[in-house]
Amino acid sequence: MTDSVARTPRLICAVAIVLALLSGCSPSPSATATSDTQTSTSSNQPTTTPTTPEPSPPPDTGTCRDLNFGDINRYSNTTATTPCQRPHTAYTFAATTLPKDIAFEGVAIKNDAVQQAAADSCRAKFTPYVGGDAATRALVRLTVTYFLPDQRSFDAGAHWVRCDIIALQAEKILAELPSKLRGALDNQGIVDDFALCSGGEPGTAASVMVTCNQPHAYRAVAALRLGGTQEAYPGEAVTLDDGRRRCEDLIKADVGADGGYTFSWTYPTAADWQAGQRFGYCWNKTTR
Repeated sequence: MTDSVARTPRLICAVAIVLALLSGCSPSPSATATSDTQTSTSSNQPTTTPTTPEPSPPPDTGTCRDLNFGDINRYSNTTATTPCQRPHTAYTFAATTLPKDIAFEGVAIKNDAVQQAAADSCRAKFTPYVGGDAATRALVRLTVTYFLPDQRSFDAGAHWVRCDIIALQAEKILAELPSKLRGALDNQGIVDDFALCSGGEPGTAASVMVTCNQPHAYRAVAALRLGGTQEAYPGEAVTLDDGRRRCEDLIKADVGADGGYTFSWTYPTAADWQAGQRFGYCWNKTTR
């Protein structure tokens, strides 16, 4: 997990809209000679002129929606907003614009460069908006996702990106959000509710990641950075052994030298590291 979580993978491809253009036609006048009389016939059919669709306007910020997990796997979303005082699972906190060298005529919204630029723009807005430090952001289930206009509107010149805050309450289940999220991770109550917990021992088949306001057996008490953004994977000597020692020292300091404790340590694999994860997680068994 990175400092601010990257976009949710788009599991369902967007379908490009095909615009069928219909054009009427008038046959050329035809003439036939019958003795000294000449006649002509013509068909005067109405014609339709192709129209250019209007680009959809950028979304309003400070708005809420009740999305489900399937919604966040799509490139675009047109779910109606709902008052933020009502239950909702997504909060639009920012709207950005893609750069012209990325968004141009003929490019598809599913293009890798378009998707990466959209993710980067929302991630950059997310960090200062929700507050907290890097370790806190790594310990909560609040994250950011994004949506683009549909392909037709994108082709018409709508190159905005909608940035939404969401939280995963459990696997494939979105959590209800507070009505206000600016500086949320400077609020200990919100951090506690949306912190990372596990229903079973982390790293085992029984492990189910949940927010800590749900029943759980372990709580992530620290996210320990194991290397810099540009560093190569350090190997298990660092990610497993050093991380485990750092985790145990932290737990001992927290509960006291004579306190009993059960802890677990999960760490990034080489594949996780390649994907950008630089934190390992120190877990303490709870009684909740």
